[in-house]
Amino acid sequence: MGRASSAQYVSSSHEFLDESHEIRSQYAEDGYSGPPTPPNHSPDRYSSSAIIQQSPSVDSPADGLTVLSLLNSEPSVHPQRYSAPPAPTSYSLPISPHVADPDEPGNFAYQPPPGARVLWPLESEQEAMLLQHYVENIALFFDMVDNRCHFGVHVVQRAKTNSTLMNAILALSARQLSRISDFDPYVADAYYQRCFETLIPALNDNIAIRDESLLAATVILRLMEEMNISIIGSDPQGHLFGTQAIIRAAEQSYVGTTGPNFRQAIYWAAFRQELWISLMTQRAFQLHIFPADRSMGPADDSIWATRTIAHLGDVCNFAFGEDRHSVLRYSQLMDENKVWRTQRPGSFDPLFWRRDRDGSGKMFPDVRYHQKTHVMGNQYNTLAHMLLVVHDPTIPQLGPSHKQSRAVVDRMAQEDVRTLCGVALSNLKVFPCIFVACFAIALVGDRFAARDDQEQLRDLWFACERSHGFPPTASIRQLEESWGWPST
Repeated sequence: MGRASSAQYVSSSHEFLDESHEIRSQYAEDGYSGPPTPPNHSPDRYSSSAIIQQSPSVDSPADGLTVLSLLNSEPSVHPQRYSAPPAPTSYSLPISPHVADPDEPGNFAYQPPPGARVLWPLESEQEAMLLQHYVENIALFFDMVDNRCHFGVHVVQRAKTNSTLMNAILALSARQLSRISDFDPYVADAYYQRCFETLIPALNDNIAIRDESLLAATVILRLMEEMNISIIGSDPQGHLFGTQAIIRAAEQSYVGTTGPNFRQAIYWAAFRQELWISLMTQRAFQLHIFPADRSMGPADDSIWATRTIAHLGDVCNFAFGEDRHSVLRYSQLMDENKVWRTQRPGSFDPLFWRRDRDGSGKMFPDVRYHQKTHVMGNQYNTLAHMLLVVHDPTIPQLGPSHKQSRAVVDRMAQEDVRTLCGVALSNLKVFPCIFVACFAIALVGDRFAARDDQEQLRDLWFACERSHGFPPTASIRQLEESWGWPST
């Protein structure tokens, strides 16, 4: 497996100029008036690397902190370079270009509202780069089981006439680049603040709150805030309230049994984000579980994948909710997990399977799938199975039988984690699958006692963060402490 290089992100010979003073007028009609002109500063003082060195922690602009100084200044034009992240130790997980799904319709045409101001073509080369980076390297995070790729196609087209949505996209793209390279972190903060200026008032508007573009922007910003956890040290839960408010306001118009559409794609993205929050905080869902299809009848592969995502939501509510001691509920969920594996279409079968990747008997398995829906459906089902195994209410809590039962549970959980990691490394183009593996590592990685296993889990986590800017390093550091590793 080759090492990541700067060519996988942007050629090292390219330079991007901070042209914000030339493009601020683009958004004036949407409520952004632009900052006043500041004193001149030398490019060296405000270069990307200098800012990172001077500001080890970047605060959330939602709290009115240091990003305001950027918005109230107009630095002189200077070249901004960004380089590849440090070389990984064991794994290399390049950001893969977006691969079009064969089922994606090729005749999509976005018709802007009458009289809407069109923001394209963008006047800033840097903004064009950020938008392309979102399309090629981020949108799949939202479109992981959506064959129509709404976030990679429809959302981008809507951003052509919606500055709130455009600023959200640019903020997220810039944030990820700042996490995987030396791209200026304050660029993301600037777009984040711009988005707030139109987003916050809209959240108080009963009509605007039902707007799909607004909901998409909120979901995109939520992912950015999850990346910010690595920087500010805690999850501010900033836009979670906005996501919940919008989804609840529009929930009545959702029909869970029909084919995928734009609104449903947004709901599923928000639903999966709430899943990760539920898992990392180990609490029951705070978001309504909308009427998703939980049947096991004939359906296309995308629906089969979403069925097991809804199942994982039910498992989270069981594991972290009031019913966690219910043997009946546990049995129902375990049956549902098994039924999905036995009744899902044969297309979900791996096209290649080997017990481990190098024949040593110690590595992760090599499990390759045909399509992203097959990868993600199996990942979510395996993660749900792992959670059920470790939250089995029938396990004795005391006495010798507890130790024996715990050993059995640990082996089953370890096998699920190895499968999740193997699938992630075998299907790199479907990069969201590695996030599922990382969350499993965070949840049950402490159950691995062998140093070789621990190092493999740590290396995969670090490789994921280097390539994608997420999940945060703090979680793996806590795991190292649980393993008894000396602090570094």
